[in-house]
Amino acid sequence: MIRMVLTLLLVVGIFVGLVLFPDIASQPVRIEILGWLFETRTGMFILLMLVVLALFWSLQKAFDLSINSPKQMWSRLRSGSTKRRESRLQEALATWIDEGAGNSQKLLKRSKGIIPEWLHHSLSLAWDKPTNHPNIDDEKDSPLIIALKARLATDGYHGGKLSLSARQHYLDTWLAVHPGAPLALQRKARLLGDMSEYAEQVHLLEELMQKNKNIDSLKPVLAQALAKLAEKDEANKLVHLRKANRLMPNDAAVLKQLATALADSGDSKSAERLLLDYIQQHDDMTMARAALKLLSFDALQNFKRVDKPAFQNTDAGRWLRMMLAYEADLIGIADDAMNAMLSQNPSPLLWQTKGDWLAKQHKWEEATEAYQKAFKAE
Repeated sequence: MIRMVLTLLLVVGIFVGLVLFPDIASQPVRIEILGWLFETRTGMFILLMLVVLALFWSLQKAFDLSINSPKQMWSRLRSGSTKRRESRLQEALATWIDEGAGNSQKLLKRSKGIIPEWLHHSLSLAWDKPTNHPNIDDEKDSPLIIALKARLATDGYHGGKLSLSARQHYLDTWLAVHPGAPLALQRKARLLGDMSEYAEQVHLLEELMQKNKNIDSLKPVLAQALAKLAEKDEANKLVHLRKANRLMPNDAAVLKQLATALADSGDSKSAERLLLDYIQQHDDMTMARAALKLLSFDALQNFKRVDKPAFQNTDAGRWLRMMLAYEADLIGIADDAMNAMLSQNPSPLLWQTKGDWLAKQHKWEEATEAYQKAFKAE
């Protein structure tokens, strides 16, 4: 196609030149070939050559047409333009990948015709900056474009900057044209959490997980929603927290909340077992402190429970054993454990604890020194 355009421009340029400079067009031209002498004018000679070239081109295309179908011939004529537009589309994609949204719009406009118009419009939206996206037009936009605009508007960082009501409007519009869209429902579930509508959030997330059990990314969201719901629904607190713990058994916050609820309900043994099992596998000082509060009432008996090799693998387990030994007046064991831990990991917590112990023994100078070391270690 580009060749035809350039040829036409050349012919037009020649005609314009002959009209503007008639003296050149009227100059005589003599050509002698094999003893034959041809005389003519420059203008007529140029026109004759153009006619010969046009005739030759027509014969060539007629021959091609006799071999190929008209559709194939038209494709060959357009191949140059198609390749250029395809190249522009590839450049637009590379620019979007390497430079981010909003930098490939000019290249994308120059690739029109290589892909269907609806797809071209969709890519123009998807590859542009969110701030440049037009609002949803219910009358002009197709359902696909409405869903795409809603998805882009509620996506990632930009979606977090929208107000809750704006996010809800986009998601409701999305679900109106694409009912049951899993991604829209997931985002609506997160929106319900941001709106503190935890009962509705839990209900929606449970429905989503029943329909698609492969959505593992929803498990922590549902567990968090259940934990939040437990704070509001006191009557079913344990039910919600047990569900959350089954979904995320290694979530420390959920486990601590469940242990506290079990202890408040009178089931201290279950609470202790949960915390001790967790501490054996995870080095979590927060959980160790929570366990100490439950175990201190019978320090000697509970010291025997943690005086095992399984609790020596983590700082949290060793700290809990040391503190229970101190609470049980096993001062020698506690001091040995303290010194061993200070030699390995002299943390501010350990120095402060040692200072507290020394202060109770009225060893003020040594206690002050321990507190100073705690301050320096921070």
